[in-house]
Amino acid sequence: MSSRSKLSQINIPQEFQIFPKFASPGPSQEAFFYNIIIALKELALGDYNEEIPVQSFASMRFPEPLIQFYGMGAGIQRKFLIWGLVISIYNMVHTSDFRTSLVVLYYMHEEVGGITFGRPATVNGLLQRHATKGGTKLIRLPSNDNHTATTPLTANRVTIDVTPFGSIIQTPTLFMTIISALSEAAPHPATAPLDRPFTSSFQSFPCHLATRPVQPPRRAPPVYEWRHLVHALGQVTEFVVGRVLAMEMTISIKVDRTTVGLAGLFEGEMLGKVLDG
Repeated sequence: MSSRSKLSQINIPQEFQIFPKFASPGPSQEAFFYNIIIALKELALGDYNEEIPVQSFASMRFPEPLIQFYGMGAGIQRKFLIWGLVISIYNMVHTSDFRTSLVVLYYMHEEVGGITFGRPATVNGLLQRHATKGGTKLIRLPSNDNHTATTPLTANRVTIDVTPFGSIIQTPTLFMTIISALSEAAPHPATAPLDRPFTSSFQSFPCHLATRPVQPPRRAPPVYEWRHLVHALGQVTEFVVGRVLAMEMTISIKVDRTTVGLAGLFEGEMLGKVLDG
């Protein structure tokens, strides 16, 4: 069963649980982080409560693990997938165990779907064993060629300027902070204004994200929206991936070359620099 002690601030209800089933060793830790962030970024841009069809995510940078979703019928609620991805990666980091796996999702003691991490040939065996031992017989997975690769962030032409400085941050800690922020951004409508300071972190990781609109706030388009933060976090991930260590950083978020928001990834004592600046 999932570990939940440090996830209360992510607002995942206690009625939601995951049950992982493991197989062979998987790809690198970095590949898991990167592809989970890619999946969360895409999921965070849609309706939080929408039921979506089964689909899969991978990236051109890391073809594995392929991340696939299944539901109990035609689809699964987007928020269940977001919650499942967040708890899954938290448990992987907590246990230092990054393996090919099937993660079964339960809400109110009812199976609502699942997530697989790994090659279809391997995870299909996990799915069959799950069904044989009393799991669902209604599993639906996309075909092997129906997966989403990394696409350019062309929507609204979001770009970022990153300025590293200050203390070194371990990249897993930075990735977990990005995952925290994406999961907390997801309930907000993508095109709603991000018109107030926003912070996010996992309690057990010494890094915080802080962001706010430019001051004074823009009153004419483009204005800072939640989707701009989501796209910016995807670009920060691209900036960091491949590095063993990263640094604290400030981030200027631009839409059509106009700065709409400021953000930063900091250790705790530096948090106010973005919010007060």
